Amino acid sequence: MVQQHRNEPAEEARDASRQSIRLEEVNGNFELDSEDVHFDSTIVNDVSVSGAGIELPVPLEIGSKVDLVFTAGDWSIGVEGRVVWCNAVRATSIDKKETDSFRMGIKFNPEKNNDNVMFFMASRAILNPAS
Repeated sequence: MVQQHRNEPAEEARDASRQSIRLEEVNGNFELDSEDVHFDSTIVNDVSVSGAGIELPVPLEIGSKVDLVFTAGDWSIGVEGRVVWCNAVRATSIDKKETDSFRMGIKFNPEKNNDNVMFFMASRAILNPAS
């Protein structure tokens, strides 16, 4: 059994509204680097100007520094952050196998607010393209 870790309450700790991300709507890829680990594909569940919710196959330590990058074609934008909470999620696949993944809260570096806003706005533009 994987232990639940949380440094701050999930809903109460958010200081900005979140934009949900549906993978089928995103025409690009999220990558994540955390110290000595690289993930070519990262599920990003939601994003705001202050942070994001992600899902990975392995847990990251609370307090770990991360770099989250969105790439679409030859364009990319990235943000720096830290893991503030981590929860195990057990899922049962179609073939009845149980697997664990880990949902984590990433708080963006407040000293890089311009990058954070650009990342959030890029996410919104991808999810809500201008008509």
